[in-house]
Amino acid sequence: MTGGGAAAGDAAPGELALVLHTHLPELRNHGVWPVGEEWLFEAWGTSWLPVTAMLERLADQGHRAVLTLGVTPAVAHQVADHRAARDLGTWLGGQMWRAEEQRWHLHLEPAVRDLAGFFWRRYQDLLALHEDVQRRGGLLAVWRELAEAGVIELLGGPATHAYLPLTPDPDLVDAQLTLGLEHHARWAGARPTGLWPPELAYRPAGRVADATARPRRVDAQGTPVLPRSGPRLAGLEEVYAAHGVDHVLVDAPTLIRAVGGPERDWTARPEVPTPGTAHPDEVVHDAVWIGDSGVAAFARDLSVAYHVWSPSGGYPGNPWYRDYFSRGTFGTHPSWRVTDHALPPGSKDVYEPDPAAAQVQRDAEHLHGVLREVLDPRPGRVVVAAYDTELFGHWWFEGIGFLEMVLRRVLEDPRLTTTTLAGRLERHPPTRRLTLPESSWGYAKGHASWVTPETRPLWRQLREAEERARRALSGGRGTDRQRAQVARELAQLQASDWPFMATRGASPAYARDRIDHHGAALHALCAAIEEGRDEDAHLADREARVLAPVEVGALVAALDRG
Repeated sequence: MTGGGAAAGDAAPGELALVLHTHLPELRNHGVWPVGEEWLFEAWGTSWLPVTAMLERLADQGHRAVLTLGVTPAVAHQVADHRAARDLGTWLGGQMWRAEEQRWHLHLEPAVRDLAGFFWRRYQDLLALHEDVQRRGGLLAVWRELAEAGVIELLGGPATHAYLPLTPDPDLVDAQLTLGLEHHARWAGARPTGLWPPELAYRPAGRVADATARPRRVDAQGTPVLPRSGPRLAGLEEVYAAHGVDHVLVDAPTLIRAVGGPERDWTARPEVPTPGTAHPDEVVHDAVWIGDSGVAAFARDLSVAYHVWSPSGGYPGNPWYRDYFSRGTFGTHPSWRVTDHALPPGSKDVYEPDPAAAQVQRDAEHLHGVLREVLDPRPGRVVVAAYDTELFGHWWFEGIGFLEMVLRRVLEDPRLTTTTLAGRLERHPPTRRLTLPESSWGYAKGHASWVTPETRPLWRQLREAEERARRALSGGRGTDRQRAQVARELAQLQASDWPFMATRGASPAYARDRIDHHGAALHALCAAIEEGRDEDAHLADREARVLAPVEVGALVAALDRG
């Protein structure tokens, strides 16, 4: 069975390309709660595992080309770690124990205590699922099987999710891609031809914007206009093509701006344009070739994607859904529903699973209707809906049920079908070429979510670390172990997660601590190399704490060239 049936009459079915981005920064050995390994276990246990189980259910029923799954090297390294997998099992068991604590919290109202059995069964099922997946080789083995069976397409990514448009050294960009794509090939059995660029960020040919400098101005949308320095570099599409990548994701405004569409409030869900009116938003309904390259860009359709999740709303905010932030007292699971956004957490109503399940059905039916509204007048065109995998199950408790219900409705609808990005590209190569502007999927669709006065010191720390590493490693100095560990520390500093977390208010202190932590370790290692010291104890400690990327030969070579 394919992704869907034939459309009624002669019209080709509209296609849904659902893309899930599975990413977290390296969190092992870097704190536990509330940001460190607890975050990893929440995402792994309540999102990545149940999404995978859903895909296997659909696969068992013969469905193929269901969705495209991006898996970053940072995630792949972490889920392959036996210690982390063992500790996830302990964590899931601990959630069952927390449910028992909730059962006997006699000072809580009975409706909250009555949810204990609901949560106990949920985590019992997740623990059984985790143990089954581990017996079968772990998540990477299951994802590989799903890809080889044609159920999903796997996307790759740079080694540590570096923000490539603001990386001025082309050797470091190349090393990030080399490390990430080679690691992907080792666990997935093949190099990916598709890429989820970190933060959906793109840079055309030209000089690189300097994130360490004060902006010349900040435009009306909050985007810093940065001075540019260094030599003129090739556009990122040329770099991707050199690595065998022929399709990538961008955000809708990237293509809309490329065809001359006007600026607007990109936090608001756009209306679906009338077909045949040459509206600039129509450009998102198929891929385009980037410039003169053989790399295709697919853009997510905000008129559809924003129904699920957007900067200003989406289905998870419905009053019947569980409120992620209302966590009650110690020893209880989040047991309250959204109720009203104006209410503080302590004033929310108790969560009710049955009405929430009924709301899932209504929302799935609504999105199915939206897809028909967009695609019925555009037979054979595509809607790209892209999200972080972590949205489903972790941030949005009911999200797994919603996702499966939407997919089943599409798979059962003769006027719709599902597709992977690679499958769409093979069947419908782009018919137009566009020169794309610098962009991302962050606030105002530029660099505003990563470059602010608050993050300028972080970017300076990164540039200083890059220069220090080049000097220390020049001429082949240092032992192989020292050189590799310097590269690992630098790779962790390059993660785009840290400036984003510092800018958007998501655990900014943790982000700054991680920058300081890896920076201090890098400078200490470089000092040892420059002074001819081995410092085996410090090196062994760093090797134990910073595990990914494990193989860093390409990055060491890039620094050596510098």
